[in-house]
Amino acid sequence: MNIGKSALAGAVVLGIALGGAYWLNDESQPTVKNTETQPKKVEISQVSELKQLSNKIADDIDQLHPLPKQGEVSTKERMLVSFNRMQASVGKFNSSGFVKAEIQELLNDPAVIELAKNTLVDLEGAMAEFGEDQALARVYSIKILDELAKQGEPYPLYETTAQLAEKLNEQANQDVAFSKRQDLDLEELVFASLNSFEESQILENPQIVMDELGYSDAQHEKIRKIYGNLFGSVFVRHASIDESIARVQELFNKQGINNG
Repeated sequence: MNIGKSALAGAVVLGIALGGAYWLNDESQPTVKNTETQPKKVEISQVSELKQLSNKIADDIDQLHPLPKQGEVSTKERMLVSFNRMQASVGKFNSSGFVKAEIQELLNDPAVIELAKNTLVDLEGAMAEFGEDQALARVYSIKILDELAKQGEPYPLYETTAQLAEKLNEQANQDVAFSKRQDLDLEELVFASLNSFEESQILENPQIVMDELGYSDAQHEKIRKIYGNLFGSVFVRHASIDESIARVQELFNKQGINNG
C-alpha cells in the first residue's frame, strides 16, 4: 500500500467532513481553502426583497378586498371577503403563507368552524348563504377544517367527512346525481382527514381510521370507491400495486346491501 497516497486521501476526506477542502503546499502541509461563495449580506438582501414582495402583495389584496374586523359584519360576510382575499393570492409569491395566515385569522371566530361544516354538508344552505360564490366557499371551508386538523383539532374535519358521506350515500341509493360535484368535496375531505393520521395508523389499523371517517360496508359503491381509492394511495406507498389493490378490495369491496 502507498502510505503517502493513503494519508493524502484521508486528509481530503477529513477536510470534506469538516466543511472545507484541503490543499497541499510544496511541503505537503494542509491549508484550508475558504468555500464560502455567497456573502451573508447578499442572502440577507434577498430575504429582505422577498419579504418586501410578500408585503406588497398583501397590501394590494388589502386595498382590493379589505377584511372587516370580527363583529363588524356577519360571520358569513366576513368569511366571503376572506375567501376572495385568499383566491386573489393564488399564483402569487407566498400564496400558501398568505392563505394560512388568513385562515388563522378566521379561526379566531368559533362560529366560522360551524359555518364551514354546514357549507360542506348542506349544499342548499351554502347556495342560500353564498349564492354564486358557494363553490368558492366550499373550497375554502375544506381548507379551514384542514388547517384546524393540522393544529390538533381534527374532529370537525372527521365529523364533516362522515356527515357528507352519509348524505351522498342517501342520494346514491335513491339514484340521485350528486349536485355541484359534491363527490369531489368528499374526496378532498377524506384526503385531508387521512393526512391528519400517522401513516402507520392507516397501515396497521385501517378499520379504526375508516370508522372514524364515517365509512360503512353498507354504503353505496360510489361512496366506498372514494374511500377505497384514497386509502389505496397510502397503501401503495408501502407495498406493490398488486398488494395494494388486493388490500383495498378486501377492505372496501364488501357488500352490505345490494347497491350494485
